[in-house]
Amino acid sequence: MKPAHTPLVSVVIPCHNSRKTIALSVLSALHQTHPSIEVIVVDDASTDDTPEIVRKLGCTLIELTDNVGAGPARNRGIAASSGDILFFLDSDVALAPDAVANAVKIFEENPSYGAVWGVYGDRPLVDDGVVEWVQVLYGHYRATRKLGPARTGHFASGAVPRRVIDDIGAFDERLLGQYANEDHEFSLRIAEHYPVTRTLSVVGYHDDDDQLSSILRKLYRRAGSLVPLVLKQRELKPEREATHRPAEVAAAFLATTSLPLVLVSPYLAAVPVAFLTWFIGVDLPLLNYVRRTAGWRMVPPSALLSFLYSLAISAGALSGGLRYVLDARFRQRYQTPAGVH
Repeated sequence: MKPAHTPLVSVVIPCHNSRKTIALSVLSALHQTHPSIEVIVVDDASTDDTPEIVRKLGCTLIELTDNVGAGPARNRGIAASSGDILFFLDSDVALAPDAVANAVKIFEENPSYGAVWGVYGDRPLVDDGVVEWVQVLYGHYRATRKLGPARTGHFASGAVPRRVIDDIGAFDERLLGQYANEDHEFSLRIAEHYPVTRTLSVVGYHDDDDQLSSILRKLYRRAGSLVPLVLKQRELKPEREATHRPAEVAAAFLATTSLPLVLVSPYLAAVPVAFLTWFIGVDLPLLNYVRRTAGWRMVPPSALLSFLYSLAISAGALSGGLRYVLDARFRQRYQTPAGVH
């Protein structure tokens, strides 16, 4: 049965110093095939000309005087919106033209759903070189292998009915900082109460990181800060939907930490070689996908970067685990917000 009316979708785009991609993101939202859309950009105290760019694009602009972070910025967008559905879009992502319409269709066919998460496309929004291509291919491959029922969310391009936010609350504004994982916390809170899905029909093209040092730093810090949330939500097992799977992270860590055995005996080199073989075996489907999609030339950098990423995550997880044991405030970081069930 078709709905009695076409739902208004509010596309909420938080941004901070996003001059490189903000126009691409906003215009992709304005040019959706879904006929009823409002676009709300929340500028989180940018110091570049992002607000001036947005003013020329024909959407609602909310300018914050203090840099509050993505979660609180999204909350300001929610408060200013009128839509039946909130579609969250990052300022470095441009949507495929039918992304919003496809999300709405899924909600119409599954009215009990609490969220529809999209995936990144298989090409970068802006081509900045090999590192970014590896990031994009890696993210697309992993996401498309985890379609259907989901737990963890993807607020770079994901939709949530307003009734769900009215029920469980919005982003926890106590979670501040670049690696606060407020989006993971919110998506897991949704999954506790509603069925959610991840779909290939909602696609966004991402201007991903292109500097190896910044990626490694981000993975390290994010892995550490996720430890208390993963332990709090053990029944949902969020690590099963991580872009970097536990097996490859463990294999890379063990291959590296077992290298000193070679100093004891050259025969013990078989131990790190065995772990490295395990790592390659776990990553082989990904590497085959890279070969089919981008050619053989992308396979070696993909394997190397995947190994380095797994090392950064393992180091971050160990650091987060130690902090979890020693820091009571860190253990309580993701407690349910007051007034939220």
